[in-house]
Amino acid sequence: MTGERKVAYRKVGIIANPTKPESAEGIRRVLKKLSEFEVEVYIDEESCRLIDRSECEQFERVKVVDRLILPDRVEVILVLGGDGTFLTVAKLVDKRPVPLLGINFGTLGFLTEIPIERIEECLERLMRGEFVVENRPVIRVKVVRKNGHILIYRCVNEVAIKRDNLARIIEIDMRADGDYVTTFRGDGVIVATPTGSTAYSLSAGGPILYPTLNAMLITPVCPHTLTMRPLVLKGETCLTVSLKTESENVMVIFDGQEGIELRIGDLIEITRSPYDLLILRDPKKSYFETLREKLKWG
Repeated sequence: MTGERKVAYRKVGIIANPTKPESAEGIRRVLKKLSEFEVEVYIDEESCRLIDRSECEQFERVKVVDRLILPDRVEVILVLGGDGTFLTVAKLVDKRPVPLLGINFGTLGFLTEIPIERIEECLERLMRGEFVVENRPVIRVKVVRKNGHILIYRCVNEVAIKRDNLARIIEIDMRADGDYVTTFRGDGVIVATPTGSTAYSLSAGGPILYPTLNAMLITPVCPHTLTMRPLVLKGETCLTVSLKTESENVMVIFDGQEGIELRIGDLIEITRSPYDLLILRDPKKSYFETLREKLKWG
């Protein structure tokens, strides 16, 4: 097209939440705005189905691809939805150095901070290279089964070890770099990243951490002893967790999206992942402004 402008990113991906009614209109607005720039656009098939495929293909350099391969084709991904969609895409990106920009169709939206009404303005500034890339620590959770089977998960927000609704108080032993910390007695314990400090941990009474801190947050869930308080450790700490209670009603839940049952003899190892999550942020908007807006401060 004539009049196209040079940009900071040449290959842009789009992934939307297929359950949000706003997603279709959001995709149309994003495609229309991106058509003004010299960029290749990749949209996943599931998102493309939200609108007529011909609407995708009417724009030059728009390609419809499988969601699993999209992160390998792009330099940046626009995530249209809420924080749940953002976490899904973060898992999809995994270890790739592809930054994400969240456009919020949800409610609270700490990860998807760009409101839908500012799509065009923010894309204009993104393409001019005005947004900054922020490194967010991610935790690596390794579950070693009693039978030797190993499961590995990557969590942006937190890993939660908790009882189900009908179970008794559970007891969870924790060590930090081999040193005994304590035995948590109550409904469970959350190990969160600084990004996750405004998620489940916050609702359980944990503190808010600045999201780029190299830290790890331990928050007990409904502890039996009131002196059991949240604890902040350095990000390089290696935590090992095991179940002390003879119970089959304890779950390990990863970012609130998937979980497994924990049994006596299983060992959980929690460390900082060597691969950070890259998030695009508007430098004109401070984290404290986000807190004031999302948490209704003042």
